[in-house]
Amino acid sequence: VSRPTHMQHLSLSVIAGAAWYLRDKEVSLAAIGSAPSDIRLALGAAGASVIVLGASFLEHVSASETGEGPISRTLSFIATFLGHERKRNISVNNWIDEYNVLHKSDDPNVRNSAYAKLVNSYYELATMFYEWGWGASFHFAYRLPHETFAESVRRHEYYLASNLRLPPKSKVLDVGCGIGGPYRNIARYTGWDITGITLNEYQVLRGNQLCKSQGLQNQCRSVQADFMKLDKFANDSFDGVYAIEATCHAPDRKVVYGEIMRVLKPGGIFACYEWCLTDKYNGSEEHKFIKKAIEEGDGLPDMARTGEVDAALKHVGFEILSTRDMALDTTQRLPWYLPLTPSWNPCTQRFQFNWLGLILTTWTLRFLEFLYLAPAGTSKIQQMLQRGGMGCAKGGQTGTFTPMYLCVCRKPAK
Repeated sequence: VSRPTHMQHLSLSVIAGAAWYLRDKEVSLAAIGSAPSDIRLALGAAGASVIVLGASFLEHVSASETGEGPISRTLSFIATFLGHERKRNISVNNWIDEYNVLHKSDDPNVRNSAYAKLVNSYYELATMFYEWGWGASFHFAYRLPHETFAESVRRHEYYLASNLRLPPKSKVLDVGCGIGGPYRNIARYTGWDITGITLNEYQVLRGNQLCKSQGLQNQCRSVQADFMKLDKFANDSFDGVYAIEATCHAPDRKVVYGEIMRVLKPGGIFACYEWCLTDKYNGSEEHKFIKKAIEEGDGLPDMARTGEVDAALKHVGFEILSTRDMALDTTQRLPWYLPLTPSWNPCTQRFQFNWLGLILTTWTLRFLEFLYLAPAGTSKIQQMLQRGGMGCAKGGQTGTFTPMYLCVCRKPAK
């Protein structure tokens, strides 16, 4: 149990002082407005202190593994976002408009040809929203009985890592690391030395900042690199490689898998969770709508079927050890897409997916834009992310899409 903060001590003292001051005074709730000013002041101070204590309790019970609760996360998000355009020398409104133009065409070749710009733009705009609403690990996980969301995310990461079968001190590559939430968890769990790569510069800066703040800068780090050409790394550089819901951004799976094969040591294992269309996808108008919503809302050039993933791995020379759609695991209690389904509980992020939440979220952000408390275009980003979330949920509910097609394969020994 953490020690009380100075603010909590002060709040308790104010409440105790107000109670002592009011101990021999009689005043009804109906008469507070006409009560003497000293009584109103004491009651007001006590009420404000109760609010502070309540907020502190909410922070404590809802804190993430980094110790941040929803209030501190929101304040940090606003403070970071306010300076993001200036520090990154970008125009949020222009970037989101350009991103949407890339997705107007139904021809995936248009997006494939500009995949680097598409993916970089997406994560430049979406990363802070992800970290604020989801945490530092940008991926899905189903939940087992008696498991919290954070526990399910870590278990999903540990399970993938266990497939690499490596001892501590092994040199491992995380392909498409985001801001490094998974590799920090895995590094603590395994003792590996992990390098994460991401195309987006902001994610590199944020990932290394979090590594340093958590004392892991000597064990893991983020590097800016394009996984379609890993020329920063020599042949046979890594003991193992993994990717978590990342290589779906590649315009050509053969190319990215070929690069992973090149930097992996002979006999080493590559394990990944892939975003895929399943065999239930039949190309109907409903299914096309789901596919388009996922691609548009999640920065994807084009989605592949599970069979296409298997074929691409074999094409570059990998020996496939096992594959399975983990979304079909029978041990789960709650499906991976539950956080993306509507709820009327205003204390959960699922509230934004009901009709009222969609309206409130959009107009709240537009109001913040009007007050210059958020960059112009912020509401467009949220609408894009919501479309992607609802598409993923529909894909999960219909069984036409999975974000956790597990592939474990080995580079042949020389």
